[in-house]
Amino acid sequence: MKQVFDFVMISGVLLGIIFIISTLCFKKKTDKAILYLNLVIAFLILNNLQAFSLETFLIDAPFFIKRLQIPWYVLIVPSFYVFLTYYLKIEKKISSYVYISFSIFTIEMLIRVALYPHYYHLGQNMFIAKYVQIEEIINACYSIFLFIKTLLVLFKYTDLYQQILVFDNLKWLRNLMFLGAIIILMWVCAILLNLDKTLNPQVLIYYPLRLSTTTLLYWISYQGFYNYSLMTERIELRKAILTEEKNKESNLANNHSNDSKFQPVKNYIEKNKRYIDPNFSLEKLASEMNISTSKLSHLINQESGYNFSDYINYLRVEKAKKYLNNPNYSTYTILAIGLECGFNSKSTFYSAFKKFTSLTPSEYKEK
Repeated sequence: MKQVFDFVMISGVLLGIIFIISTLCFKKKTDKAILYLNLVIAFLILNNLQAFSLETFLIDAPFFIKRLQIPWYVLIVPSFYVFLTYYLKIEKKISSYVYISFSIFTIEMLIRVALYPHYYHLGQNMFIAKYVQIEEIINACYSIFLFIKTLLVLFKYTDLYQQILVFDNLKWLRNLMFLGAIIILMWVCAILLNLDKTLNPQVLIYYPLRLSTTTLLYWISYQGFYNYSLMTERIELRKAILTEEKNKESNLANNHSNDSKFQPVKNYIEKNKRYIDPNFSLEKLASEMNISTSKLSHLINQESGYNFSDYINYLRVEKAKKYLNNPNYSTYTILAIGLECGFNSKSTFYSAFKKFTSLTPSEYKEK
């Protein structure tokens, strides 16, 4: 069992190191949001690696060496909090707590230096153990405070980052916060269960917590970088699209009927690019054009030959084909193009594209 636990810990550490190196190698991606994400991962790595080393290689180390570990964990939540503010582009509107967090870490390191002369005095064991226990409680309280602030930013202050919601629904972040809440709950439980074991706390109580933080390493390494890269790419792509289409009317090639009854609906959708709204619906269109949904549905079916959903997806696919064919957009990923054309996921984009072209977007781009 211990071997499995050690393997998971070390593999998580290696994954985190690979992630940090890979992101730093891509200069395009090393903005402040990614740098703070790297710090979150770095502190998780250092914390887990320190715990692993003490239990594997430093079993016979003096009591004080084992107990007065470097408090990397106190910097994990603050780093994530700052990452979130940069991710949402609200770093100038929200307090960062960077100086407070760094000050707490510095003070705790200075205390370790001041206590160094007592490392080998067995008579000071209880004093050191009690200090470490109090320090962990203070750090946990500060981390919980910042975690609550993070939740407020994400769920309550949505008006501050409406522009980001256009490119990312933040579902992955909400899932991440749920995992974070479980980890903090485990941490609090571990502290409470060890309150009466000041001198000899049970290390096994912390195992679920360490496994959870390793899971967090896996999750945040992939999800954080992937979603942030996709979001920034979509922002750049939209700027390029708006620049190209400025003062131009959308002129999609299609074979639909030009019947006068259908033409106003068709013109409205295409001129206002309503199809690029991933949440666009028949009800929305009926409300905007002041037509009943049943009448509008019948009109679209009769004149375009498609139901509403297929007609909108047809326009999205035509838009996507335009950018996939254009060498000016060759540096953007196929997924970013699909999302910017109104699809809300990779699966719906690929499914609709194949339905109307008999090819996947990748095959179409190659041809």
